[in-house]
Amino acid sequence: MQLKKLSLLACALVLLLMSTSPNAAEQDQHKWIESCPNSHLCFEHPENLMPVNVQIIDSNAGQYHNDSLTLTYDLGWYASQFSEMTNAIIEPVKIDGHRARILIQANRMALSVPKISDKVRFSMLLEFKGALQLEQGRRIFNSIRFTYK
Repeated sequence: MQLKKLSLLACALVLLLMSTSPNAAEQDQHKWIESCPNSHLCFEHPENLMPVNVQIIDSNAGQYHNDSLTLTYDLGWYASQFSEMTNAIIEPVKIDGHRARILIQANRMALSVPKISDKVRFSMLLEFKGALQLEQGRRIFNSIRFTYK
C-alpha cells in the first residue's frame, strides 16, 4: 500500500514540475531574435549569432557567427547559386512567396532564391561547425522576409 502511495506522490510531483517549468519550445523561443541587417530583408536567428564586420562591394551581403554556426547571406545580382555543391540534396521550397531551393550537403545548408525582382536574387549559406542542425536551418530560412523594392 505504501508503495502505491509513494508512486502516486512521485507522479504528482513530476506532473507539478512539468506544469510549472517552461517547455522546450518556450525556452527555444526566448533564445531567438529577428535581425533586419539592411532595409531589404529580415530573418530570425539564435540570439548568440552575432554580425561580423566583412568588406562588401556592390551587394547587400553580410555574415553572422557563433561557436557552432556561420551564416552568410547575399541579396543582389551576384548572389551564389551554389554550383559547387554538386552532391547536395535539393529541396524546392517557397520563401516569402518566392520560388527557392534548399541544398543540403555534409554540414552545410544553402538557400537559393533565383528571383526576388528583375535581376535581384538571394542566397544564404549556413555552415555548422559540428553536425548539421536541420531544424535550426529550416527555421532560419523560413523566417526570411524580403522588403526589397
